[in-house]
Amino acid sequence: MSIKAVIFDLDDTLYPEIDYVKSGFGVVAARIEERFGVNGVADKMLELFGTDRADVYGRTLDAFGIGRNEAFISELAEAYRSHIPNIKLDGAAVGVLAELGARGYKLGILTDGRPFGQRAKIFALGLDKLVDGIIVTDELGGEEYRKPDPKAFEFMLDRLGVAAEEAVYVGDNPNKDFAVKKYLPIKTVRIANGGFYADCACRDGIMPDRTVKTINEIPAAVGEING
Repeated sequence: MSIKAVIFDLDDTLYPEIDYVKSGFGVVAARIEERFGVNGVADKMLELFGTDRADVYGRTLDAFGIGRNEAFISELAEAYRSHIPNIKLDGAAVGVLAELGARGYKLGILTDGRPFGQRAKIFALGLDKLVDGIIVTDELGGEEYRKPDPKAFEFMLDRLGVAAEEAVYVGDNPNKDFAVKKYLPIKTVRIANGGFYADCACRDGIMPDRTVKTINEIPAAVGEING
């Protein structure tokens, strides 16, 4: 069968996830600075995040000598999760989606995560206007639908009107983006662009069918799979 649809992961596939982190940290930093009269909080948060992603808010408060307050840390976490992100889709991603669409491929986005946050990213990037179908897996009934569970993929295939053999899934995370092949005969392409999960091992040893370094290479990779 020929390929008729290309389905994309979101974070670190269609845009750099660090851009979302910076956007959220800006909102969190503003709250800390307003309440405690300190400066340079966003830069300190990024520095701490770069060394260890755990407990960034608590460690930031410690770094400024503020002291930990669990209620305030929970408030900061909610501010991050609920903020409207200041992120943009770069020209390369826009061009690739346009090229694939012009070639007649159906386009989808299948992403894990909290529904509000993922939808906010999608709308901020304008992706809702560029693809034929969007699924945030948690909206299907909870975290059990997250990749590599095949149910979300089956819903997407049905939405796009294609068979599994007619689809390519493009992602970045070896721990979950390619193991769907254990359940469905979907072709997969990895973008190895140094994102947050670049060093993860492939789950169940299931490797992607193709690996590229940039999104610009996706049309060629899909063409190779198509034969």
